[in-house]
Amino acid sequence: MDTFEFLREVTALPGPSGYEQPVAERLRTLFAPLCDEAQVDAMGSMIAVQRGTGKGPRVMLTAHIDEVCLVTSSVEKDGSIRFFSIGVAPQILPAQAVRLLTREGAIPGVIGALPPHLQGTGDRKKPYQMDDLFIDTGLGADRVRELVPPGTFVQLVGETTRLAGTRAASKTMDDRACAAILLACAEQMKARVHDADVYYVLAVREEFDSLGAITCSHRLAPDLAFVLDVTHGSMEGCAPGETFPIDATVLSVGPNLHRGVTQLLRAQAEKLHMKTVDEIYPGYTCTDAWWVQVAREGIPCTLMSLPLKYMHTTVELCDLSIIGEQARLLCDTVAGLPAGWEETLCC
Repeated sequence: MDTFEFLREVTALPGPSGYEQPVAERLRTLFAPLCDEAQVDAMGSMIAVQRGTGKGPRVMLTAHIDEVCLVTSSVEKDGSIRFFSIGVAPQILPAQAVRLLTREGAIPGVIGALPPHLQGTGDRKKPYQMDDLFIDTGLGADRVRELVPPGTFVQLVGETTRLAGTRAASKTMDDRACAAILLACAEQMKARVHDADVYYVLAVREEFDSLGAITCSHRLAPDLAFVLDVTHGSMEGCAPGETFPIDATVLSVGPNLHRGVTQLLRAQAEKLHMKTVDEIYPGYTCTDAWWVQVAREGIPCTLMSLPLKYMHTTVELCDLSIIGEQARLLCDTVAGLPAGWEETLCC
């Protein structure tokens, strides 16, 4: 798999929380040749399975496919569109290009605000709030009301860009970069003999309510689960423990994450001489892992994170080499689960 080309394709596909069908269907076609089954379920999550010998556990590997987005709320007299946000801060929105995902297809737009020249002295010093912003499509008000009813999803636009070395930036690296990890893992796992039944879940609505992870965990009833998401890459001006080296794999540690499953990853990473760092979570992880662990009777669950910079913007930046490393780590860990695997989960 060419990781950059994969990301360039899938980050461009629409996938706002609640509107993930285009990206879910594309991922189904990519996983299908590698797996025994691949489908999109009733809630929109993509589920694929590689069956093992039957002697091992049911293992769920999951990342989410939805993206932060905007949702329209009303149309002004001049045709400008007001909106609310799912996961997007107003500070990044002025001058942002967008696509409105209407029933008649995607409509281009831009986000505007009152220019500083027309603001009062006091207002120029204040950060923009959501109420200060609007989407302009260039269309008249009547046509906008016809095409863009309240509740229309709006996708941010951002180009996938190669940077120096093995780094790249794009919109929606959160969490399509982790989808790349799972696809690369599936490619490697296909060539391996393994006892475990491996379920790849590309879940919907993590940015909103984690519906996909919840429903898939109940449906699949895995014996253990590995949740993949992103965390904050190192940046100047941040306190220790807030950000993490962009060239490392981040393993999460906390009372709500299963120490035995985390140790499986840590031990394998040591064998592979991979750089890992710990992220401490005394409580809520703000990820699907929070919900997977309490599904059904409880699922032993850990969280592995990919560091990226500039989260929830259109220039999320990560190191592509770490995507490959994490895919190998997952594959080797899961393929190495033996008969009697339960003993390996001892905390």
